[in-house]
Amino acid sequence: MRFLILGGSGYLGSKMVNELAADKHYIVATKRMESNTDRVNSNNVLWIPAHTDAVKTAMLYEPEPFDWVLNMACNYGKSNMLYNNCIAANFLFPLEILNLAIEFGVRNYLTIGTSLPDEFNIYALSKNMLARFGKFYADKHNINFVSLKLEMFYGSDEPVDRFLPSLVRKCKNNEVLNVTIGTQLRDIIAIQDVVQAIIHIINFGVKGYKEIPIGTGEAPSIREIVEFVHTETQSNSQICFGAIPMRPNEPDCVADISKLKEMGFSCQYSWKTGLQKMIQNIE
Repeated sequence: MRFLILGGSGYLGSKMVNELAADKHYIVATKRMESNTDRVNSNNVLWIPAHTDAVKTAMLYEPEPFDWVLNMACNYGKSNMLYNNCIAANFLFPLEILNLAIEFGVRNYLTIGTSLPDEFNIYALSKNMLARFGKFYADKHNINFVSLKLEMFYGSDEPVDRFLPSLVRKCKNNEVLNVTIGTQLRDIIAIQDVVQAIIHIINFGVKGYKEIPIGTGEAPSIREIVEFVHTETQSNSQICFGAIPMRPNEPDCVADISKLKEMGFSCQYSWKTGLQKMIQNIE
């Protein structure tokens, strides 16, 4: 198949590029100028700038339409800047590419969304807005649009500043753990299962507009996760629950995996076995 992957140099995007390249699919992927492609282990990828004009040029000169656009582009809105970058990455750019996809005859569009509610932060709002437009386009233009409501995912090689790899490293180094009270529930899913779920959905042949939650269906509390990692690493770290205040409107998150089950997919890793594998692979 022929894939256009937005955000192909990011953590999840690079995993998808590697998986699809290993299966000999044709891949064109976008990247920001400041991003590198070190995570990608294939030379059979055509990299283009993450700009609408560059994507249009690529589509114009392709001999036939892409089978899929996979939107892996993401900005979490963590900087102190205003919301411009987050809105551009999560909404405006992928929406412009959705317009081009329809113009150039692409029938399938998959986007990585979130289970978080709109009011939680700008990341959730911008991701959920794209899904709403996707439904409109699917209904009006008879395309297939898949919005994956992805829960917190993790892997041993993910950026070190993210919560779970940071937690593991601090436990292994016996550093003090300053965390929230930890009552919020989180469905955490291994990156390997996320990639395989996406591949399964692509091959399944979803029709029309579909929202598909992606997670394990289990929801331990942050306190349970912290205590589990602390025990598994045999850490001497002092755990200071409540040292960090909870964010306003902190939601509990757990995926309804009934749609995945109906499609014949199940995760390989539970939250405990996934974390155990992660702990083994982090120095």
